[in-house]
Amino acid sequence: MTTPGNTARSTVVGVVLLAAAFTVAVAVALRWAGDDPLRRQSVMLAASTTACGSLVGWLVSRWGRDRAAGTAVAAGLGATLLRIAPPLAALAWLGGPGRPLRDAGAGSVLVAFYLLLLAVDIVLHIMVPRDRSLRTTPKPVN
Repeated sequence: MTTPGNTARSTVVGVVLLAAAFTVAVAVALRWAGDDPLRRQSVMLAASTTACGSLVGWLVSRWGRDRAAGTAVAAGLGATLLRIAPPLAALAWLGGPGRPLRDAGAGSVLVAFYLLLLAVDIVLHIMVPRDRSLRTTPKPVN
């Protein structure tokens, strides 16, 4: 069974792991970008849109984790929306006025960052325990 302290601790661990994966991805992408200012801007666009959405999505999903079913579902859907909306908006912008950054590879970097942080989020959801006391077990039929 999880306690509020365990829930807070696992939430912080998730934030730290997401931030660590994000930091490594930014370092690798900046190395790839080299001295090209458009590529560096592409990395910063991808980093800012995916990191914010991913971290806020993780926190919202944790908020609804041990609550009633309706709240948990709403938190999960809200977390998904918060995670996917900023990168989709950035991709839409790259299709219009962001064409120079798109030509510099911003779309690919954005998708790579999003998929990396999504994979970390999925692993965290699998690995972090839930409060088993909230689950109901069927009563034996006599």
